Amino acid sequence: MEKLCYYVAHNSGLHVMRPNGAGLYTIDEFFEGRTLEHLEGCKERPEVVFAAVAFDGGYRTVDGGRTWQKIMDGDVRTFAIDAHDEHIVYMGSGPIRLHRSVDGGTTWEPLDGMLNFPEAVKAKWGPPPAYRDTESAHVRHILIHPDDSNLLFVGLEHGGLLLSRDGGKTWHDRSAGIGYLDMHMIKNLPSNTERYCVSSARGFYRTDDVGVHWYRSEKGMPWAGTAKYCYSHEWRFVPGDPPRMVVCGGRGSPGVWAAEKTNPHGHVLLSDDYGDSWRFAARGLNHEEPYMPWALAAHPANVRTLFCGLGDGARGFLMKPEERGHGALYVSPDRGDSWEPILTGTPAVTTLWIAPD
Repeated sequence: MEKLCYYVAHNSGLHVMRPNGAGLYTIDEFFEGRTLEHLEGCKERPEVVFAAVAFDGGYRTVDGGRTWQKIMDGDVRTFAIDAHDEHIVYMGSGPIRLHRSVDGGTTWEPLDGMLNFPEAVKAKWGPPPAYRDTESAHVRHILIHPDDSNLLFVGLEHGGLLLSRDGGKTWHDRSAGIGYLDMHMIKNLPSNTERYCVSSARGFYRTDDVGVHWYRSEKGMPWAGTAKYCYSHEWRFVPGDPPRMVVCGGRGSPGVWAAEKTNPHGHVLLSDDYGDSWRFAARGLNHEEPYMPWALAAHPANVRTLFCGLGDGARGFLMKPEERGHGALYVSPDRGDSWEPILTGTPAVTTLWIAPD
């Protein structure tokens, strides 16, 4: 196997792993009993990786996962690194707040212009009623546009989508057309500053006017157009001609699985026409898995290769670190057409990062 470092996170900790023959072995474990929500690393300095640990804080390693230092207290949920300057890092947390670092994560400044919305907008920021005593709305995903570092999108769980065109000084609500504002991941169509897609707890959406209007883009998705079952989480574009979209989905949210006492019915979907139509990944994964594919990670050198972390444990409002669940780690060498397992019989995998070793 190639010389890679695998950061594989579960509901109850992080395993830093390296290849061992045809498999992987754990070189160290961190954050026991805590849930990692997101991992994000630097491309130019692969030994630098950030970890968002729910309800605990933000952490950074500068030595390839051997040691970790806390860089922010609180309920940190996500990081984003500016591809043009990796010293610029954004961090999102709950209750809803955004911070930026210009020195690679050593010091942070709040971007509280994001909080200057009318009460009519902020009234939408909040978890479902059943979780308001234990959870707050938080920043789920941050997009720094790869062609314009001043253009930022922030996805809120729960709360909608926010847009800044000036690097976070001023903000606009961009949630019109999305019925249920539980947002997961937003990305731009390649080399385009107008067109974006976003995954959510109840639908997969597209905009052609920077979020002024959104419409559902689900033809071929199982449970397309349904009010509560069309659930999608992490997704990404994979380079090629044409570029491919790969989306992780399931039948409803973790709340639905719990209420209906069912498994996630997880699936991986592909589109080669910018989301106009979708099909199931062809080989190696069932159309309905007992696991949810929570995490997608790119290979650091081979653009055709993808990694997918799966698990039956819930993330977000229903996560319980003491419930480790069951999961697996898969790899695809062909942009998501076929998949094979790297790890099986693991606890539920919640997030991933793959770096050169």
